[in-house]
Amino acid sequence: MKVVWLGWEEVYTTRRVQEAARQQGLDLLVCNIHDIQFDIEERRANLRAFGESLLEHWDGLVVRTFYPYISEALTVARLFRDAGKVVIDQSLTDEGYAVSKMHDTLVLTAHGLPCPRTWQLFNPRQVEALAEQLRYPCVLKGVHGARGEHTYLIHSTEQLHRRLWHYTYGELMLQEYLPAEEDYRVLVIGFRALPVMVSRRPPAGDFRTNHSLGGTFIARTLQEFPGFGPLAEAAARALRREITAVDLRMKGSEPMILEVNRQPDFEGFERATGFDVAAEVVRYIRERLKQTNAAPHLQLKADASPSRP
Repeated sequence: MKVVWLGWEEVYTTRRVQEAARQQGLDLLVCNIHDIQFDIEERRANLRAFGESLLEHWDGLVVRTFYPYISEALTVARLFRDAGKVVIDQSLTDEGYAVSKMHDTLVLTAHGLPCPRTWQLFNPRQVEALAEQLRYPCVLKGVHGARGEHTYLIHSTEQLHRRLWHYTYGELMLQEYLPAEEDYRVLVIGFRALPVMVSRRPPAGDFRTNHSLGGTFIARTLQEFPGFGPLAEAAARALRREITAVDLRMKGSEPMILEVNRQPDFEGFERATGFDVAAEVVRYIRERLKQTNAAPHLQLKADASPSRP
């Protein structure tokens, strides 16, 4: 079994998946879009990396990064699909792709899943009208942000306008702030929540709980929060994310979905829980490859994912 991992080799998650792949006998080729060469010869498209034809010799593709060449990464995914290969996430090749937290929130809400009140505004008049109705504090976050970047806690209309001045209208969205001492992360692999999870607390002087910003991760079990597993799995199915992290925060007694991460990093989670997430990811990739090899035309359905050993 041979799989291309489209991502950055130097990051923790990639290194851990490489280790797990070696242990489980999965041949994993890590490359990013800069390593790939597009060839079109005699009406035939091909992809090469490190002098080798990817479409001829590799069985599948896991897409972990898109930037800065989103269209090219999606083209790689489509060419793998057209060659009859496994692509994770499969949704990248059979539906439109949106790099947008607002898009995710709209889809989750359409599936009846609980999310904070959220607005994306495209002109100053919309901002002015909404600013008069807002209850502060509220959260201002980048529609395309990651790891807590472009995320601010706003306490007044004046602060709102001052922060928006640095961005083009539409680049940020406003979201209801849910005051709490901690939030929660559930990892979902193959549309099934792992049995362990973490609560996350922000560093002093901040409200963001991201590990990259110094947030503290505390090991918990899914059994402690009976509704979290089904909610996280429903969110993953709604967005068709095969390997994802679902971030939750309580609003009173109800858990709300803050985000469904397409490319979650495992570092804080693994260090806090001691759980081998990378091994679970590799097991899932192997199951997807076996499933497709057994039935080449089988389409993965979110409600019929491979069982975890």
